[in-house]
Amino acid sequence: MDSVDKVEIHELVSRYCHILDTRNWADLDKIFLPDAVVDSGPTLGVYRGIEEIAKFWYDYAHPDGHHALNVIVEGEQPDGTVKVVTKGFFARSGGFNGGDYHDVVRKTDQGWRFVSRTYVPRWKVDVSGT
Repeated sequence: MDSVDKVEIHELVSRYCHILDTRNWADLDKIFLPDAVVDSGPTLGVYRGIEEIAKFWYDYAHPDGHHALNVIVEGEQPDGTVKVVTKGFFARSGGFNGGDYHDVVRKTDQGWRFVSRTYVPRWKVDVSGT
């Protein structure tokens, strides 16, 4: 894996944020493999495949802004995948929240794609509407 791959992986993480912020579910194939898994934790559930992910996200009250911070490309695995860890920061009506993403990505002929994306919530700040 060279520096170009690392930049493309960073762009994949950023593209995820842009797709969620614009609710552009038609572009999920630009970030996920067809059989990708999104694990949103015990409260929100696990979703397998682009169609199931899109169906969940379509009705979910997403934050107004998704931000990816401190992206670390941990390195290539024997199966050709790459582990990535990212801090997520989310602005929503009435506050902010954030946590960690633990990702597995794979390079395809169309570019890097998520094999899996696991979100671990870490904190939440509620702001009163005074």
